[in-house]
Amino acid sequence: MSYKYAPVVLFVYNRPNHTAKTIEHLKNNNLADKTDLFIFSDAAKSDKQTDKVKLVREYIGTISGFKSVTICEAEKNRGLAKSIISGVSDVLNKYGVVIVLEDDIITAPCFLEYMNSALTFYKDDKEIWSITGYNYPFEIPNSYKETVYLSYRASSWSWATWKDRWDTVDWDIKDYAAYRWNPIKIAQFCKGGTDLDKMLRNQMKGLIDSWAIRWCYNQSFQKKYTIYPCSAIATNIGTDGTGTHFSENSSRYNSRLDENYKYEFKHHLQIDPEIMRRYRKIVNRSIIRRIKRILRVK
Repeated sequence: MSYKYAPVVLFVYNRPNHTAKTIEHLKNNNLADKTDLFIFSDAAKSDKQTDKVKLVREYIGTISGFKSVTICEAEKNRGLAKSIISGVSDVLNKYGVVIVLEDDIITAPCFLEYMNSALTFYKDDKEIWSITGYNYPFEIPNSYKETVYLSYRASSWSWATWKDRWDTVDWDIKDYAAYRWNPIKIAQFCKGGTDLDKMLRNQMKGLIDSWAIRWCYNQSFQKKYTIYPCSAIATNIGTDGTGTHFSENSSRYNSRLDENYKYEFKHHLQIDPEIMRRYRKIVNRSIIRRIKRILRVK
């Protein structure tokens, strides 16, 4: 498997306006015309969503501006978790690397360059689990001089990874029984935020169906890290009440895109305790609200 530029995989459903914004921002990226775009369109879950799914499919059929555009339309509703696990696996088996977006993520013009450069730079650094262009809206300490930082937690709001990492994931979480009552294992997982444990428990009870919490769990117990930019070059526009997991309008995670972000990658980065303290402060505060939303949607 060889590639010059990593393919982008985009998952869409029933939000035509969000999808159009995601595509327009991606087309403005410096490497868009050199990038193969794969779009996975899920089918409607109920009749009331059919019209919007149809509008999305009509729109994605008009997309140009990329090296190639491949569209995969599901005949039956699969749900986001199955769609992502299957779609990402298919593309990774062909290319070995992947950049992933959902239909509510907009990106800065340097996003594709950043993701491709990071995939190349950290390819042989097996401690790095994934790359993201998103960053939570908190201030980076003045004492921190790098342009990227390590986190214990992956991000689903724009990400990239390699086949060799993806292939190690246990999607069934077969060791959950050993985790469930083990305070040491729970504390290890919660280094990325105490909301992770709540989401994992709901996943294992069947209350939610999340690929992302299982992705984060596997990262944690393999003791791997995700690379975050110190300024966001990707952000989520789907926290406006239209999304599955954000059924109410919420702006607390909205980060402004840094159109002039300059980055420099380094090996042997260390976790910065103050950055992680500020990081956890944001994700920890939302535990009860997020779980209530997820349960209500379910």
